[in-house]
Amino acid sequence: MDANQDIKRRREMAGAIQSALATRHHLSPLADEIGGRIVAGEFQVGDMLSERMFGGRNVSRTSFREAVKILAGKGMVRARPNTGTLVAPRSSWNLLDPDLMAWRLASGDIDRFIQDFFVLRQSIEPLAAESAAEHQNAEAIEQIRAALEQMRQEENRDPFGRTFVAADVQFHKSIFQASNNEFLVAMGNILEMPLTLSFSLHSSLHVGPANRLDLHEAVLSEIAAGRPAAARTASLRLLQGVAHHVHDVVTDQLGLET
Repeated sequence: MDANQDIKRRREMAGAIQSALATRHHLSPLADEIGGRIVAGEFQVGDMLSERMFGGRNVSRTSFREAVKILAGKGMVRARPNTGTLVAPRSSWNLLDPDLMAWRLASGDIDRFIQDFFVLRQSIEPLAAESAAEHQNAEAIEQIRAALEQMRQEENRDPFGRTFVAADVQFHKSIFQASNNEFLVAMGNILEMPLTLSFSLHSSLHVGPANRLDLHEAVLSEIAAGRPAAARTASLRLLQGVAHHVHDVVTDQLGLET
């Protein structure tokens, strides 16, 4: 891929990410700028931040403090009375925060994002599917079925559109809701926006639904049939299949090794 094509694809991805975030709360422009620059590596761990660094834009002390408060809540900065505001180590960042995930993707940290997020999903989603098959929550299983039906309808209409993405997210979230485990249900809620970002990225790369719906159908079938072990296996097979597909597409389109 030449440089112009690479820029075009990254712009398409950025547009998909911004579209996915359209309904989230709005950050202050200063918090958005500082957060993005920290993630991009312009500010390093231990660097001191102050409103004077943005003096050319007439940043007030109040607006800076508000931005610091937001970023501190994400684990990205530490404000101390005697030392000022410092960039925190990456290990303290809340990497599941939607804003932080968007900054990662915008900065080009696509390969590691995809790899790490699939590892996380593979560690918990099969467990949720297994639990859902065991507990047989009829209402939640019907929600899984309805989400899959919506995906089928959108497959022929717009397989890369926001409605398909939303249905895909609802499919996976409903599995967590069907698990009858409060911690897994809570994890499904936490992962809703990360899943939306991830699936929007897949769509921007034109990772098509080929075979995906069959794999989703297999997960639903095993859950509805009350076969916990088979549901766990089907969920893992789905995640591994999509992960391999995304890997191939990302490597081909962006020249990245995930």
